[in-house]
Amino acid sequence: MCELWLKTWTDVNDVCVNDKKVFLIPVGSVEQHGPHLPLGLDYIIAQHVAVEACRKLEEGGVRALVLPPLTYGLSSMWSAYPGTVSVSSESLYKYLRDVISSAHRNCPGARVAVVNGHAGNNDLLRVLCRDVAEELGLVISFVSVWDLCGDVIKETFTTPFTHADEVETSLAIALNLLVREPPKNTPEFFRKHDDFWHSLDLTKRPKAYVFRAESRKRHGAGSFGKPELASREKGEALLNCMISRLVGLVREVLEDGV
Repeated sequence: MCELWLKTWTDVNDVCVNDKKVFLIPVGSVEQHGPHLPLGLDYIIAQHVAVEACRKLEEGGVRALVLPPLTYGLSSMWSAYPGTVSVSSESLYKYLRDVISSAHRNCPGARVAVVNGHAGNNDLLRVLCRDVAEELGLVISFVSVWDLCGDVIKETFTTPFTHADEVETSLAIALNLLVREPPKNTPEFFRKHDDFWHSLDLTKRPKAYVFRAESRKRHGAGSFGKPELASREKGEALLNCMISRLVGLVREVLEDGV
């Protein structure tokens, strides 16, 4: 059992006395994912990947624990859709910093891996992890589950990753979270993109980040990228990639001797 919230303090203490130990902290969002996917999909994916990675790490002799997920994130871009709950950058920064600091105080020496399931959190979480590493002198990793497997997304799916699309819908099917049948004839993704400045291909790094006010406008049903092409097989392939590569990252960090 990897979930910290299901353990006692003595269980956690047994983990903390080990040399090889890591805390995985899932972070996500509560936001619209079209008419067919649940609002909490991002944090559910992050939590699932973290828990499954934890189990594999435990099998390999690493003492790992998954902290309760941070469910709310930076989702102001979807504020026009009922059910979306967003927090400010300042609130998320301070809250997660306090969580990491507290975990570090009562389990010194543990590595920390922040596992993010909502792309809109990425910029803030990178800055936060850098700051916390300097302030507390700990080793902390940040990873977005989407960046873990950009190559698999490119190889497996017909359409590029956007939102509530073929990719996310496939993951939802693999996790038995599909609320209803995916919509057809979804609109083109509304954000400006091209292969030079900001490609939707996750194997390519954007050359520039352009931000626009998006919170007041709805874009159809809120799903894009042909979610009707989703399948359980595609979702399971992507989930397995996310889990195995997160395991590889944590093992590498633990072995670096820092």
